[in-house]
Amino acid sequence: MTTIYCTNKLKDFIGSTRLIPVDSSVQSPFGDWNGHVFLYDRHKHLIFVNNKSFYSIIIEDIKKADLKNIETIFLNRLIEQLVFDKVINHSDTLVVLQRFLPVRLTNTNNDKKTIGALNDFVYQYQCNCDSPYWIDKPIIKINNSINNGLTGAGRNQYRKYSTPSVDMKEMINTSP
Repeated sequence: MTTIYCTNKLKDFIGSTRLIPVDSSVQSPFGDWNGHVFLYDRHKHLIFVNNKSFYSIIIEDIKKADLKNIETIFLNRLIEQLVFDKVINHSDTLVVLQRFLPVRLTNTNNDKKTIGALNDFVYQYQCNCDSPYWIDKPIIKINNSINNGLTGAGRNQYRKYSTPSVDMKEMINTSP
């Protein structure tokens, strides 16, 4: 079971009637996700960040009508990014999909560490899109560069860093 904690901006965009109250003491072995909506170049984009690995996915140019299927859009984009980042193989997509189902949306959990990483990834996205090198690059490549940057997610030791892609691969391979 996957829980997506929506920021207040995302909650307002989705509509609070779609949010389900959840018991925060029950944690998924794959962690939970924090979601946010942001504007770039007059278009709304969604970003979701995993709280254990800081693995992120970005969905560009989302419209209000698309939000009817937000859970499906999230899972499809997640699988697409996991395959592109070589976290999983094409043959593993069904198994991973079953592990992440069902997806629930709920109010924010105010996880400062994850929200801080989320804001940093939004900044990286905006900088990459403004760079001449990244003009007209697909979102999957920009998202790949973000997921291959160093973070300290889930580290208990000082100055231990890894990439979100490596952490997500480790998390998927070690979970039952």
